[in-house]
Amino acid sequence: MTAAGGTSFPSPHTRVGVGGVLIREGRALVNRAVYRTRFTIPSGYVERGESLETALVREFEEETGVTVRVGRLLLTRHKVIDPEQTDVYFAFALEPVAGEPSARPPEIAEVREVALADAERADWISELSRIAIRLAGVPGAGWARSGWKGGEVPGLETEAYHP
Repeated sequence: MTAAGGTSFPSPHTRVGVGGVLIREGRALVNRAVYRTRFTIPSGYVERGESLETALVREFEEETGVTVRVGRLLLTRHKVIDPEQTDVYFAFALEPVAGEPSARPPEIAEVREVALADAERADWISELSRIAIRLAGVPGAGWARSGWKGGEVPGLETEAYHP
């Protein structure tokens, strides 16, 4: 990348991650990967050529056995890992389509469905996941999904990611 004045900057590598909150009967689905000590909402990285939605549906099914439909955007997070790496994360509210949750080895050691009030306070669930669960439990929290598919610049009142 070249900035104004011709100064050249190296392009950092950015990973894009997605996660989803599935609430069924007042309980949020969380899982624990074999390499983690805490539970998180099911999540993973977007592969080359995937949309956020496609990646989340794939990751959720791989980790839990549940097929989902992606709803509103709950939160985003950007983290600088080091000068060469950054990580961007998007968490969405989900709706169940089919399947019952189960741990999916070799990556996922355990899945649990936790009452919302308990999940929000559970220190055995990562803080970012607890925030996403809290937002998913509030009707209308987060941003509505945009219907814009590209083309002309979207109008702020009709296409932006906000209620």
